[in-house]
Amino acid sequence: MFNKQETFKLTEEKKTIIVAKQGDNPVSKMVIESLGIHLEDLNDASFSKVQSLGKIPAKWVVFINQEDLTNNKKVKSITKGLASLKEDSVVLLDSFKETTITPLFETLTKAEYRFNKFKTEDKPKTNGIAYTTTKNLDQAIHEGIVFGEAINHTRELINTPYNYLNAEKLAEYAEALNSIPNVSVKIYEKSDCESMNMGAFLGVNKGSTDAPKLIHVTYTGNSDSDEQTALVGKGVMYDTGGYSLKTPQSMPSMKMDMGGAATVLGAIEAIARLEAKANVSVVIAATDNRIGDNAVVPDDILTSAKGLTIEIVSTDAEGRLTLADALWFAQEKGATRLIDVATLTGAVVAALGDAYTGAFTNNETFLNELQQAAKEVNEDIWQLPIHDKYREELKSFSADMTNKGGRMAGASIAAAFLEKFVDNDRPWIHLDIAGSSYNSKEGATGRIVKTLAKLFV
Repeated sequence: MFNKQETFKLTEEKKTIIVAKQGDNPVSKMVIESLGIHLEDLNDASFSKVQSLGKIPAKWVVFINQEDLTNNKKVKSITKGLASLKEDSVVLLDSFKETTITPLFETLTKAEYRFNKFKTEDKPKTNGIAYTTTKNLDQAIHEGIVFGEAINHTRELINTPYNYLNAEKLAEYAEALNSIPNVSVKIYEKSDCESMNMGAFLGVNKGSTDAPKLIHVTYTGNSDSDEQTALVGKGVMYDTGGYSLKTPQSMPSMKMDMGGAATVLGAIEAIARLEAKANVSVVIAATDNRIGDNAVVPDDILTSAKGLTIEIVSTDAEGRLTLADALWFAQEKGATRLIDVATLTGAVVAALGDAYTGAFTNNETFLNELQQAAKEVNEDIWQLPIHDKYREELKSFSADMTNKGGRMAGASIAAAFLEKFVDNDRPWIHLDIAGSSYNSKEGATGRIVKTLAKLFV
């Protein structure tokens, strides 16, 4: 995507020039003076595109306020501006502080993403981006590109409709991660899941004509340690609600209900490509949730792999059923810590909107560690409670528990459900990304990928 340009001469360069808006930097100062402008002539925008008016061979000069590269709100305008460039560009890296090189290349990479493969008249971008520098910035550049590509891959998975991405296709995508050093992938078929008594997961799949897939990705970056963190992603490839059918207004965009799966796949891609000294696994119980002749109906009772019986109150509370067996499986495979990531409830959207990811935990130290990683990458997490009152909402007359409580505190009750499938001594975090992972106007956001990766790199 990016090409290194060994030499640069302002008097000869005909590409659009991208430079940091920094008056005390000699490279920025040279460009500003050549244009005959003053730094204060530029507005306070994060991204400014200035016509050279023939004062230099390049027709356009783009000024980026590098301090905004770590501001989630302001980086959107930078990304949008970079995405709009129609000319070949060259980035003058020596005008940027070394601490901003990684976020710069992440932003450049994300600006290249366009979900256009189903648009017959929309042509992909063909302009190239080169960069020039006198310093060795290879590692910082590599890290930025890896973060950007992992986020873009997550966005692509979430944006892709179900008729092009079912459980089988997601498993094929995961298998391709085998090409990354120290990564191994195993796909478990329906018969394997039956042998493991995954009645909760398979119950969701009963109405589908497509076979389920249990996806297990393992990255071993520290063979001297027995510690392993499992990232468990909700992989409901499409959610109709089953017989507890969603409304016509709420069903569109349900292709994003596998956002947790896409997020953990993006995270482990970044973790492995950046060679983190850690052991991390991904577990995804992938299926769609549809109406069919054999589909689960309310009042049915399912038996989870852990042995707990679950009375189905709503077939639209299906994601937690798949996660229940996935959490059990992750622990069986040796996970010492667990983070599940799921587009689990509309309740978390009602509580937090799209500004925050909701977080629940049984271990404050572990959550503090994750929140520190989130702070470093400027992603917002807000802790919500699990309380005995919420646990009581799951009591069942017919089984060990129900899969849904009352109308209030839905996000907390869902977390209380998942908690029952986590061993008491196992540090666990539940991230509800229903609001933060997708925007109906802009599509998938890719948020939380960096937070999860930063926990290890």
